[in-house]
Amino acid sequence: MAMTHTVHEVSAPADLADLDLLAAARHRVKQLVALLETLPFTEHTARLAREYLDEAIPVREAFERFTQLGQAEQQRLLCRWGAS
Repeated sequence: MAMTHTVHEVSAPADLADLDLLAAARHRVKQLVALLETLPFTEHTARLAREYLDEAIPVREAFERFTQLGQAEQQRLLCRWGAS
């Protein structure tokens, strides 16, 4: 099962970029979990796991920024992000 990363050509407004990053990470982790549930692990699975871990710092930073927002601001951004 090949895992691909979709890159959107249109850049999101700065306040929605973190949500794009978090959504992409969520999608990648779901794909990685599916691969990790199958044995034997392949070099492809190991490579994808390394790539996911390499991206962990920016994802963690985006998550921290989002969780520091108030609940009302989180909801406002989620609504704007969902409509984009």
